[in-house]
Amino acid sequence: MRTIQSIALLTAALAAQLGATAADAPAPPQLKCRTEPGPAGRLVKAYANGAAIGIECQTPGSTVGNATAWHRTSDGCYVSARFVDVSGLAGAEPQCADIDGARPCRTIAAAGVALIKQFEGFIAKPRADITGLPTIGFGHQCASTNCTETGFSFPFTRDEAHVLLLRDIAGATQCLAAALAARVVLDANQWAALASWTLNVGCTMAARSQLVARLNRGEPPAATAAQQLPRWRIFRGRRVPELVSRRAAELALFATKAPRAAFPRCGAAIA
Repeated sequence: MRTIQSIALLTAALAAQLGATAADAPAPPQLKCRTEPGPAGRLVKAYANGAAIGIECQTPGSTVGNATAWHRTSDGCYVSARFVDVSGLAGAEPQCADIDGARPCRTIAAAGVALIKQFEGFIAKPRADITGLPTIGFGHQCASTNCTETGFSFPFTRDEAHVLLLRDIAGATQCLAAALAARVVLDANQWAALASWTLNVGCTMAARSQLVARLNRGEPPAATAAQQLPRWRIFRGRRVPELVSRRAAELALFATKAPRAAFPRCGAAIA
């Protein structure tokens, strides 16, 4: 499974240049990210000029200036290629049509990203968490004392932390995809809730859990999650209020219906 590694940078200078040369495509103060590759799509979020964004794939869409391509970001929404600098992408950008429906989603719903950020909080400089391991950004546990393996300098910006979180989420979804049987069907919100849980407890614990085992046996996802998620509230023998709250939030997200599947086939309609 391919993880998100490609990062595009929308620079203020580039946007200003493009806006000055194309009257029909003035540089936006914020780049709008929509549910569909065109202005008819519902607004999901907006990126500030200069923000680093994760790029998942490219697809044709409505024409903006002289650009017909749109990028799907790791937030799961679409931005016009008119205002995105992709010169720093690592390798060729895949077409969305080539990857949708053939594999589980690598990304998660925006509500899941927000949930993780809410409970992890933001840390600008490496700091030990309750496990004693150095942590940075939105809950990223570092392999080295100074978190040098992240490739970022500190203090962290929130945009940099967001990019690192997306990498961590891609790792969590890869872990889940390897652990779950193809018979399991999860919608986008269920997938997001389990990704948050996996990030929190770790891939090994999630993969060996009764939650995953019961899903793989074909037990109903809603009932299984309702019984199993709340169990993950203990750390070093004591009940942790923050974990109780996080599990409740994950369970509420899991119970919120979504129209499209995220596992085993990303974007597939759910009967």
